[in-house]
Amino acid sequence: MSDKIKPEQATPGQGDAPGEQVPEWLGNRLRRMFTEVMDEPVPDEFKALLKQLEDKERGS
Repeated sequence: MSDKIKPEQATPGQGDAPGEQVPEWLGNRLRRMFTEVMDEPVPDEFKALLKQLEDKERGS
C-alpha cells in the first residue's frame, strides 16, 4: 500500500492504441493534477477501512 507510482514513473504509451499519442500539453496538465492528488494525505477513515480489509483477507 505504501508503494506509490507517480505519473512520471508510468510507462509512456501504456494502454494506448497503437500510434495514438497524448498531446504534450494534456500530458503535462494531467501529470501536475495527479501529482497534487498523490501528495494529499489519506483520510484516517479510509486507512481504518483498508486495515479491516487486510485483516479479513489474512483471516480467510
